[in-house]
Amino acid sequence: MGVAIMTAGRPRTPTERKRLTGNPGKRALPEPVVVELVSVADLPPAPGTLGDVGRAVWDRLWTAGQKWLSPTTDLDILTRLCEAHDERDAIREAIADAGYMVPGSMGQQRANPLLSHLRALESQMTKWESLCGFTPTDRARLGMSEIKAKSKLEEMLERRAKRTGNGGA
Repeated sequence: MGVAIMTAGRPRTPTERKRLTGNPGKRALPEPVVVELVSVADLPPAPGTLGDVGRAVWDRLWTAGQKWLSPTTDLDILTRLCEAHDERDAIREAIADAGYMVPGSMGQQRANPLLSHLRALESQMTKWESLCGFTPTDRARLGMSEIKAKSKLEEMLERRAKRTGNGGA
C-alpha cells in the first residue's frame, strides 16, 4: 500500500527568476551551471499520423527544444502531443460548426459536449508540454534553467575583444 507524500507550501522559485527579480530574500544563489548539451542535428521526420497542424507543431517543438529533447526517448510523447494538437484543431472546428450551445435530449439548450472534451484534452496537452520542458519552471527542473543565448550586446563585445586582442571589453 503506497503512501502519498504531500509537499508543504509553494513550489520553489526558479533560480533564474530570483536573478531577474534581484533576489529579494538576499539568500546566496548557486553559481550558474553551464551545461553543454549536444543539439539535435536534424529534426526527426514527422510521423505519418500527423495532420497539417500536428506537423507544424512537430517542427516548432523540435526546433525550440533541440537543446534538451532526445529523438530516442522523447519521440513518443512528442508524437502524442502533436496528435493531440490535430485532435484539438478538429474539436475546435466541430464546435465552430455546431456552436457552443446545442439542443439537448429534451430539446433544451445545453453546452456542447465537445467543450468538456476540449478542456480535458488541453489539460493533458499542458501536462505533456510540461514533461517535455516547455515552461521556464520545467526547464529549471530539468536542469536547463541557466542556459541562455548570448545577447546581441554580448556578441558585439566578444567580437570587439577579439578584434582588439585584449580578451576583455
